[in-house]
Amino acid sequence: MTQSTMSTTLFIGLDVHKDSIAVAYVPYDHGAEVTYLGTIGTRQTDLDQLVRKLQSKAQQLVFVYEAGPCGYWLYRYLSKKGHAGWVVAPSRIPKKAGDRVKTDRRDAIPLARLMRSGDLTPV
Repeated sequence: MTQSTMSTTLFIGLDVHKDSIAVAYVPYDHGAEVTYLGTIGTRQTDLDQLVRKLQSKAQQLVFVYEAGPCGYWLYRYLSKKGHAGWVVAPSRIPKKAGDRVKTDRRDAIPLARLMRSGDLTPV
């Protein structure tokens, strides 16, 4: 991928659990679709591998995930590595009426999309 076709910013939604992290990303480009990448492990090596993969797609990576029992270790780790990141309160994430089905995919994709549109507020 050449520099001219590379997006400048990639918004990455993470659905974090104790044993896995579901990953979805969307470029800053208007009209770009969200891509669901799947799940990764929660070790630092898993995160480093994810970052390397995504850095080939954009110059800046912006991570977002819901605050929860897994704490802020992920935010601190990504910040230490020089990446922007937000932790958002689950109650502050806009949801459609009647949307009660929760899956990793259905949690990660809206986070990436809402981060790109500016509809999230960090904790």
